[in-house]
Amino acid sequence: MVRTRHRRASFRQYRQRGAAVSAAEILLLRHGETEWNREGRIQGSKDSPLTELGLRQAEQQARILATHLPDLGGHACYASPLPRAQRTAAIALGGVGPVTDARLRELDCGAWEGLTPAERAAQFPSLAASCKDDFDLYQNAPGGEGLEKLTLRLRSFLDDMQRPAIIVAHKVVLLVLRGLLTGRDIPALHNLTSPQGVVIRLADGQETILTGADCVSS
Repeated sequence: MVRTRHRRASFRQYRQRGAAVSAAEILLLRHGETEWNREGRIQGSKDSPLTELGLRQAEQQARILATHLPDLGGHACYASPLPRAQRTAAIALGGVGPVTDARLRELDCGAWEGLTPAERAAQFPSLAASCKDDFDLYQNAPGGEGLEKLTLRLRSFLDDMQRPAIIVAHKVVLLVLRGLLTGRDIPALHNLTSPQGVVIRLADGQETILTGADCVSS
């Protein structure tokens, strides 16, 4: 099954090499479900193991890649250094070793990391209540990295990328990459999902979500 979304307004923070990079095919894979995903805890720069569902999601991504791109040789493969992304890459890429790039690590969410929504509300009642959605949480995390710094390091990563690529990373990282590569402003990213168990194809400013029959979660 394929769902397609089209280009939106300009992502003003990204200009250098934007057109050249966005024309090349880029395949984005979010890591499989983890124990903290299942418990509703923000992970950020911390980590937790893939669940059984997460392992099946990585296997499904491998099947999607095998159908869409039987030979990975023409694509550079990159992955975040965090273990959940490395484990997903090991399964989904079928033994092709990715280049580990620290710029693909997940947004550092400071004091939010490891907390459930109830724990955030108990420890930071006013701040947690003022956050309207996930992006407010990411931007306002006490001691966190913030979206501007994340955008800068992802721009740097894209500026160094010279050919079609497969990228295995994280929810917020992939949302911002999608903004940079399809011309969306950060506010437009609030309405996007970042599903697990799928492959998101980006080329020529357009994205297509490639899915399998099951094992997909948001």
